Amino acid sequence: MPLLPTVYWAQRSNKLYLTIDVQDIKDQTCDLQDDKLVFSGKAGAEQNEYSLDLNFFGEVDAKSEESKVSITPRNVFMIIMKKEAGHWPRLTKESGRHLTHIKCDWDKWVDEDEEDEKPEADFGGMDFSGFGGMGGMGGMGGMGGMMGGMGGMGGMGGMMGGMGGMGGMDFSNLMGGEDDAAGEGEGEDEDSDNEELPDLVKP
Repeated sequence: MPLLPTVYWAQRSNKLYLTIDVQDIKDQTCDLQDDKLVFSGKAGAEQNEYSLDLNFFGEVDAKSEESKVSITPRNVFMIIMKKEAGHWPRLTKESGRHLTHIKCDWDKWVDEDEEDEKPEADFGGMDFSGFGGMGGMGGMGGMGGMMGGMGGMGGMGGMMGGMGGMGGMDFSNLMGGEDDAAGEGEGEDEDSDNEELPDLVKP
């Protein structure tokens, strides 16, 4: 049975920012429609299967040239344009505590009354492709140029080699441990960020 990836989302009045938290994704498909997003692929060293089916709270513009996706070894990041401007109370039509895989991306979040004060984030350094011309995204051909530009990371080998003396340290607690990474014991009582957000009270 496919795993459900964690999705981090933020918004402005005219667009959504979505980050699908999967690493080293392969054999991926991404079908953006005006009312939903269907995503699947294999990720990680064990090539676990992931599947995601989001029914958006409102309509998006799937054919917009400004709706784009960037695939990196860390995650899948999307900019999706809305059809009508306005802030959504949540990402999907469904709401409830069971949607624990949907979380707010506070690093990119901007409140509706602060949009004029905060400039939009600059993602110019990312390798984006348009949804319309992706052809199912299966080949990830666009990754070649991006990874080629990372050739200078060859020096990382020496740096990592120099860290050999740290082999006796156990970093599992710092990173949350295997149980946290696998999501064990979570989901029953954890609040979902897909529920309607209350108005912020400023002092």
